Amino acid sequence: MNSRLFFLGILFFLLTPDATIGALEKVTVSHSVRGSLSVGPLLYGIHRDFYREEGIELLYVSIRADLGIKALLAGEVDYIYSVGTAIRGAVQGVPVKALSFDFIKVFHSLMARPEIASAAALKGKRVAVSSFGASTDLSARVALQAMGLDPTRDVTIVALGGDTIRYAALQAGTVQAAMMSLPLNIRLKKEGYTELFYAGKILHEPLTGLVTSTEKIKRNPDQIHRMMRAFVRGMQAFKAERAGFVSFAQKKFGLTKDVTEEAYEYLIDSLSQDGFAQPVVVERAIESAKKLVRSDKPVSQADIVDYTFLRAALKK
Repeated sequence: MNSRLFFLGILFFLLTPDATIGALEKVTVSHSVRGSLSVGPLLYGIHRDFYREEGIELLYVSIRADLGIKALLAGEVDYIYSVGTAIRGAVQGVPVKALSFDFIKVFHSLMARPEIASAAALKGKRVAVSSFGASTDLSARVALQAMGLDPTRDVTIVALGGDTIRYAALQAGTVQAAMMSLPLNIRLKKEGYTELFYAGKILHEPLTGLVTSTEKIKRNPDQIHRMMRAFVRGMQAFKAERAGFVSFAQKKFGLTKDVTEEAYEYLIDSLSQDGFAQPVVVERAIESAKKLVRSDKPVSQADIVDYTFLRAALKK
């Protein structure tokens, strides 16, 4: 009798969903933003439990872009979500690889206080970015040049950190302009702030996607395969479930429906095809990064990107 109860107990344990799945593996991914929809597909994938279904408890943390790279190399985070920042690190020999791409156009706007209505009015003023060398920094310099301003002489660029911090600094008047991403650029326009330049009109470069260290690729390819399968499902759901994503983003970011729907159109316009970026887009990003960091070292796309795991996930 006792042996039968023992057998039934073991059978019950094996058939319990938590037991068959096992303990979820804790994995951390970082990016510099908190209130930006550039992390929308990633967070939507977490919301839809795609990562949990792969045995991963994925935690998203907001860390300044330059510190995110250091945390990745130190093993304090497993992935970063800023491929623009990763490319600028990789051209300097930092051992990281982009595994996939979400967005291949920036959607940063140079937003200014209401009294700053032109490039001339911005001269001599302070412009906020997240960190030097980050995508917001590159976008700011491109936007300023397109407006006829010299980023090194006509304005003072300051690194303040995440998007919500820059938003608050702009409102407080600590800076007179800031590079802002979706949806805060749309919100600022509705609040009467001036959009001086939308960088996405001319800056078509990789913005977000999964990045990890070359060490992790060697050490834990199984985890990367599972991460990538969930990532692909998240992107597909983001594209196919417009109403679902809009509802999720409204609650997650505290947005109104009209702002979220307008932002979604920007996002879809910028989304990559199945996680890949066209070679010309990656090459342009490499050349821009080399120029920004003043490097003339030869760098190939194979030094920057590893699509192995993405291709395998898409076959599933």
